[in-house]
Amino acid sequence: MTTTSPTTDDIFHALAARARSTSDGRLVLAVIGGLAAAIGMAVWRPFGWMVLAGVCVCAAAFGAWGIADRELAEHESTRTCSHVVLHVVRVVSVVVGTCAAILAVLAMLRGAFGTWIS
Repeated sequence: MTTTSPTTDDIFHALAARARSTSDGRLVLAVIGGLAAAIGMAVWRPFGWMVLAGVCVCAAAFGAWGIADRELAEHESTRTCSHVVLHVVRVVSVVVGTCAAILAVLAMLRGAFGTWIS
């Protein structure tokens, strides 16, 4: 039986491991497809569009984080201005993806509970 430390047993480490094992093409597809679908959901506004748009933005943030992380790993030895920009892209991707996931969950709960009159 293997044990893992409690500090590495969270969703962010699991997603980071998944992004690192995903191919470049799939990461790019996640960014482009996620953003295009999110924009489409925001324009079309079908039933439950906030949940769908939130999931699409999460996919785009996943792809953007994976691309930035891969570029940082490839150019670890060089410390340039682009190195700082890639760190910023990773942080912004985590923040945007987390906010989109929270928005999707709250929108789903709103749809599930509807309006309650007390």
